[in-house]
Amino acid sequence: MGTRERHIGNAAARFAPVADPRGGRLFAMPRFLVGITHQVYRHRVFAIAGVITAMFLMLLAVLPALFAFDPKLSNAVPAYSEVSEEVVDALVHSSSLPLLVAAIAFSIWGVSVYLRCLDYVLRRRLVAVATICALWMIEVILKYKSFTPFYATVLWYLYYVPMTLIPLLYQLCGLRLAGLEQHRLGRRYCAALWIMAILLIGFVLTNDFHQQVFRFDRTSDTWSNDYTYGWGYFAVLVWTAFDFVAFFVLVGRSSSFRVQRFSGTAALVLLGGAFFAISYALRVPWAWRLNFSLVYCVLCVVAMEICLDCGVIPSYHDIAGIFDTLPLDLKVLTRDLQEVYATPVSKPMPADVCEELRAQEHGHVHAFAVESNPDVMYRAFPLLGGSALLAQDVSDLNELNRELAHRRMELQRQNELLAADYDLKTHLADQEAETLLVQDVDQALARALEGMYDLLSSLPPLTDEASSHERYRMLQRAKMLVAYCKRKGSLTLAQHGESGFDRDRIQLIANELASDLRTIDIDCASIIAIRRPMHASTVSALYDCVYDFAFFAYTTDHPALMYHLGDHDRCSVELRATLFSNDDEDLSQTPAAQELESALQGRNVAYRLEGEPGQLRMIVLMPRAGE
Repeated sequence: MGTRERHIGNAAARFAPVADPRGGRLFAMPRFLVGITHQVYRHRVFAIAGVITAMFLMLLAVLPALFAFDPKLSNAVPAYSEVSEEVVDALVHSSSLPLLVAAIAFSIWGVSVYLRCLDYVLRRRLVAVATICALWMIEVILKYKSFTPFYATVLWYLYYVPMTLIPLLYQLCGLRLAGLEQHRLGRRYCAALWIMAILLIGFVLTNDFHQQVFRFDRTSDTWSNDYTYGWGYFAVLVWTAFDFVAFFVLVGRSSSFRVQRFSGTAALVLLGGAFFAISYALRVPWAWRLNFSLVYCVLCVVAMEICLDCGVIPSYHDIAGIFDTLPLDLKVLTRDLQEVYATPVSKPMPADVCEELRAQEHGHVHAFAVESNPDVMYRAFPLLGGSALLAQDVSDLNELNRELAHRRMELQRQNELLAADYDLKTHLADQEAETLLVQDVDQALARALEGMYDLLSSLPPLTDEASSHERYRMLQRAKMLVAYCKRKGSLTLAQHGESGFDRDRIQLIANELASDLRTIDIDCASIIAIRRPMHASTVSALYDCVYDFAFFAYTTDHPALMYHLGDHDRCSVELRATLFSNDDEDLSQTPAAQELESALQGRNVAYRLEGEPGQLRMIVLMPRAGE
């Protein structure tokens, strides 16, 4: 191994643990293999393999004792030395030796898988597959050396424990790779698979009671060859095919095209295994002469190894190649900021970056930039034993930010100009509205004064009671004109107020109007229900409509007025006025009503008059001016 490979191994041993974004340990190296050199890493792997081999040799040494001290076989088993000699001789000169070698190989493969697989759930399942294969080989050896038909039958049935669990583990690995286990429905499906597997195993192990898996005559000397298959055997075959097909379907649907091609290669291996299994079940001579359990395990392990080495299952395979193909400026640093590994496109690290990393708290992701190179954004990711530093060129982004800042300043200046222009136009509009209001008030006052002059000039002399009553009514009408002039004149001062005419202020004016009308024997009440203040020009138009209706009411017998002012919509208000009197005729048909309608037509408002004997209703709709 060259210097480059040793550095890569050291880096992998240091930064292998990767945190799961959801908080879990999705990818993690075994703890006893973290923070060591690649040389020590290899020595520990070989030591584990040696321990496994020694354990198998110990099992081989005690194998004869399992027969010699079995109380059920104490009368049928020869002495221990004879059994030992027979077992050793049989292992050397029979097919048991390849099974023992295969068991050791499967165990070492399990250790290798444990060290290479990234996903901790898949790692446990692959180790379980390796363990089951190794134990199956031992079980086959024991079956070959069993001394009684009962032992041989039980060990024969035990074949179907790994034949049920290995396909199940394959499908569970597929569910994990497809990301379906984390959902509630996926967890329930996994539980159903386990229940089905347990039921199948129990059904096979109890074959002596129902004979639905294998049918044979135990009293026959050739029972081990003269047997037929029941429907339970075909249920196991369907279960096996279903699990393997589900595994490759799940992997194929959830993988990229490149990974799918390698998973197809692994599927071809298992298709060959399916062909062998069918040939063995049909007792084709070439398949019948082979050891079914050994071939089954070898094919399963080879298919899983292809998936592991080709990227179907995440592993540390060719991790150096992965880093060499990264188009990123990525460095792996130790705690003392020594560079362990860097991608080919990485650039030297400035001194102020090291100072920034030393000042940061380890264990958190940091993003920062330095003054010496402001066009590069650095991101530090914590790793076990160090950190990963990613440098990203953000010169285009900085240029875009500068352009956006310049554009923002221009927009702010334009906004200030627009705000100044709006304020100027608003001020001019207010002045124009104030001028129009003053003109309207001046004209209204002129008409009112002219009306008062006409009334005062035409007062009848006090000659009798009728003339006195007429004189009194004319003076009351003049009093109403004085009140009207006072209210209209106050509008010119309201233009300089801050709040305008809000609900409370208009209610106060309505109460004063009602008080004035009561002094001339007109009962009056009002309800104000506006939500937003009104401009003085709108209030001026309302004054005119209210006083027009009040002047009409003064011409009736014992009048009573009711006003309601509210919001019609966002842009207009509605005035509703109702008059009750003791008159017997329809008030909308009187000459005074015609004068009222003519006055309303000159107010530039939408109105409607409805009358009946003793009643008149007026509805006025006007826009909110000055907003």
